[in-house]
Amino acid sequence: MTRKTSLRFIMILLCVSGVLLILSKTSVLPSPFGGSARFLHTLTDPSASGSESLNSSESQQIGAPYDTDPQYPGLNTTGTESIKQWMELPIIGNDPDALDDAGESLRRWPDELSIPQLHNPDLNAIAAQNGDSQPLKGVTVILSAGRGGEDTGAIWGKGADAVMEKTILLDLAEKTGDILIKRGATVVQTRTTDESCSYFSVVAKAADVALTRYRDLAIEASYHPEPIDQLRLLMGDVIRINENSDASGGRGLFGTIGTPPQLRVLYDIEYQFADIILIHLTLGFDEDDTSVSGAQAYYMSADFVSNVNNGYAEGQDALKLPPNYTLINSAGRANLALLLKSHLARLEPMLRPVDGQESGQQIDLAVLRLSNFVSAVFEPGYLSNESDRAILTSDDGRSNIAQSIANAICQYYAYPIG
Repeated sequence: MTRKTSLRFIMILLCVSGVLLILSKTSVLPSPFGGSARFLHTLTDPSASGSESLNSSESQQIGAPYDTDPQYPGLNTTGTESIKQWMELPIIGNDPDALDDAGESLRRWPDELSIPQLHNPDLNAIAAQNGDSQPLKGVTVILSAGRGGEDTGAIWGKGADAVMEKTILLDLAEKTGDILIKRGATVVQTRTTDESCSYFSVVAKAADVALTRYRDLAIEASYHPEPIDQLRLLMGDVIRINENSDASGGRGLFGTIGTPPQLRVLYDIEYQFADIILIHLTLGFDEDDTSVSGAQAYYMSADFVSNVNNGYAEGQDALKLPPNYTLINSAGRANLALLLKSHLARLEPMLRPVDGQESGQQIDLAVLRLSNFVSAVFEPGYLSNESDRAILTSDDGRSNIAQSIANAICQYYAYPIG
């Protein structure tokens, strides 16, 4: 192609793009862009004068969808008749400016969902399976092996005999997953190879599990999945941006303090999936004191998350920052952390709790703060300690740790609390 022809071709493309953009701005064509305002109010609050209720079958109909999905005929068509069958997913009460002034602390989102509850798992039915061969049928466990790629984590030794944290964690996650699958659970591994996976990638991959399932439920209920698709695209961006980042580095989900409207919708979706658990695996290491040994499990309650965010917001105008999220299963998180430590101590008494307490410890970790699943970071031992290291580097030792994790999850669902 000659230079003159190439220039002519480029000019034609620019002209066509300009015309399409003008048409979208004048509403002749649907806009190809979706901003954060989309998550404030898609259906007027039912308490407002002349508004429609969430249960109304006359909900607003949306314009032509931009996505394609051959699984659902008519979802990606633009004909008037095919569009009428899709209702807009109602999002209500999601405007932070409508909340009361909380003074110097961040405002708080109300303890209610901003979106329809489309999933409500029967935890009692899962608990009734306790004596079965597959007691975790209906449960999904997201296992996150920490570190990976260039982020080796702690290393003990040198050369060919060196032991790396990332390798131990990957094998531990695989062993745990195998046991959980035999017990009927669906297992999602955030990494299955020696690849980098930052905290932000972990929470984005975990979020997509709930988003994908909620999307299917929304379509079954005749809601168009556009806002869910936008969130999935955002999660894809987070994974892509952080794919070469260290486990503690990279960019957060929305780069702000508190919970903006988009993130609240995501948390409201994850809240509905009490049948999903997220466990991030890591190891302890203390090069200054190799006598430190034992297990620890970390979690974050709703109050702890709020206090952390309020601390980050100190010195700033709280009204200009997003509110704190409140629908967090604090009791469930605390129980999971406790069970992980106590069950490991039963199978591997040498891996007793590092702090002498069965209960977990609250600490600010992005992988816990930026997810609304029942979750815990589990640290079964210290690679820097000779006794712990002997267990962690042993195939039988890792098998026992994996067994203890599976036992903890089984007990969590056998006696649900929170």
